[in-house]
Amino acid sequence: MKKTLIALAAAMMLTCANAYSQITVSYAMDTPSFTLAHEDTDRYQTLDTCYLTITYRFRYKATEKDDSLSREDLLDLQLGRRYNAFFSRNLRELDIQNTKDFKTTMQFTPVPSDYVGFDLLISHGDSTTAVTNRIPYTTQVIEYKEHTPLPAWTYVPEEIDTVMGYPCHVAKCDYGGREWKACYTNDIPLPYGPWKLNGVKGLVLKAEDAGHEFVFEAEGLTQNPQPIIRYDWNRKTMDKDEWARFERDMYKNAGAFVRNTGARILIMDNSEKGFHVLNEAWSEYYNPLEK
Repeated sequence: MKKTLIALAAAMMLTCANAYSQITVSYAMDTPSFTLAHEDTDRYQTLDTCYLTITYRFRYKATEKDDSLSREDLLDLQLGRRYNAFFSRNLRELDIQNTKDFKTTMQFTPVPSDYVGFDLLISHGDSTTAVTNRIPYTTQVIEYKEHTPLPAWTYVPEEIDTVMGYPCHVAKCDYGGREWKACYTNDIPLPYGPWKLNGVKGLVLKAEDAGHEFVFEAEGLTQNPQPIIRYDWNRKTMDKDEWARFERDMYKNAGAFVRNTGARILIMDNSEKGFHVLNEAWSEYYNPLEK
């Protein structure tokens, strides 16, 4: 079931003190959930031009018992000569629209909780990957860099599949604490795939972990040249292990974390008042792609 999420325009207040401005937003929802604040998209650097964009439908679990993978987002993989980029298409389009709307009306559309807040920028020149993570209810962005992962793939020639009409072979790997099965096509001999699932003989059109908790499946290929960009956001850098600890604590202590962001969350339920403020003891379901 989709959660109702409303940013209450009447509760949006602009307060000024000592020449600094702060925006306080109240959110109303059926059940507590992490959601992302919008980021400004006016300033960015153009790093490359992509020659191919692959759009994946990403489905993943909302709760421990969510076997149907009820959450989903559209993620774009842009392939360029110098860089590849991987990000939420839905989130980027909403950021662009919110940037325009906020300037004219001081209002914005809340980010659905399904939209994923990480993106990857892969540099072919030095074989590094920058992973950017947006922090719920804030404009804070945390980034870590790593040597571009190349999982060790085992090919399973007897398994075949078809994705988007392309004949696919199967390869498997263990990466990030999970076993992955990838369907790749020799018709597009590019060693790339969604997220960090690179290094296969052909383009990965579908990937699923053995526990059936995450599925990436291609549903669109576009050859129109598009810019590969990097937004000029204020990024805080961490190493990968530090980020993993920070993220785990953020989810396990979600109620206290949200309180510290300054966001005000109202849970709309059948209580006597019709709503109550977020319980600080709340913890959010934590199931990272990399364990």
